[in-house]
Amino acid sequence: MPSVPRIVVVDPSHDVSRIVHGALALLNRQYILIEVPTSDDALEEVLKSQIDLLVSAYRVPGQMNGVELATSIRHETLGTPVIVLGEEGDPNFDKDTLKEAPFQYFLRPVAEPFLRGMRIALDGEAAIEAEAAPSTELDLGPLPKVDLNALRNEVMSLMRDVAAMGIIVADRTGRVLIDEGATGYIDREKLAAILGPTFARTVDIGTLMGGDTWAMHYYDGERLDLFGLSLGVHYFMCLLFDGSNRGAFGGVTRFGRRAADKMIGMIGEAAYQRLESQPLPAPKAPETPAKTAPAPHTEKAKAPAARPEPKPAPAESNTIPNFDPDALFAQPIDENVADSMFDPDRLSALARSLSEEAGLHVDYDDAINMGILDE
Repeated sequence: MPSVPRIVVVDPSHDVSRIVHGALALLNRQYILIEVPTSDDALEEVLKSQIDLLVSAYRVPGQMNGVELATSIRHETLGTPVIVLGEEGDPNFDKDTLKEAPFQYFLRPVAEPFLRGMRIALDGEAAIEAEAAPSTELDLGPLPKVDLNALRNEVMSLMRDVAAMGIIVADRTGRVLIDEGATGYIDREKLAAILGPTFARTVDIGTLMGGDTWAMHYYDGERLDLFGLSLGVHYFMCLLFDGSNRGAFGGVTRFGRRAADKMIGMIGEAAYQRLESQPLPAPKAPETPAKTAPAPHTEKAKAPAARPEPKPAPAESNTIPNFDPDALFAQPIDENVADSMFDPDRLSALARSLSEEAGLHVDYDDAINMGILDE
């Protein structure tokens, strides 16, 4: 392997190249980085020149995704290591599958596991195991969601309040999310890659100090001064000042802490939490209505259904003892008497007799107007 490795990165969004750049900065490696936009271009590059490592996103333009590209490279060239970076929504392979796969696979966000994968790809797994260094891997799970537009508004306001040259917001994996002002005086990706794991370690400091811990780091350089402020354990920001500006400390302490608290509030409770990685759910099979067994075929089933008999009254129902309906409704009725009950003259006389004591009089016409009688 040459002293300066040639690394091909496949990702048109350039996110993967920034991750690789930051990881190599942490490993203090020199390298030659070749960026290609599609899987077809990547395969062509591998076939025509000596490549020491290929890093690809899972979803890339071209005829193959990152995993298919890794398989194709294994068939065409032996010994070219491949790392595939997936993100939310991409497959989550189990450990047994990855043991036999011709590539290493990581789901973003990535941190120390990816660093180890890079070292294995460049130096070989045997060389890494020979170091026998204690593991310092810190698993905080996926990054919590954050509204970058809302954070940017706070960043711009803070930069004005403290008169900073520039400001950077990054996550613990070393990915730069916001870059405002004159930050070109410093290697932003390398800075984010160095400080990301450092601020993530505040989650362990918090267990010692009895709660969520906020941190501010101050780096006093001859040319530049830098303030790093934690935004929980997953994100942080850096304020950049000219090295001659010795009055920035008070302003950052006052306005920086206030802005950091607001931004932590925007992230929410997840700002200080270890988040559990959730494997992608298996696709659900289409639901089909449950089939019921047909009723047994019997001659009785063919017969027409009989009218259901009335159900007997419950034992607790309010029934009249010794009630005989025939004795009640079998009595003869004098229809002349029934008709006379509704004679208008008799009803008028009845109304007058009922209202004499009250001094009121309701005649037949009034009864009709009042709705007592129909015409």
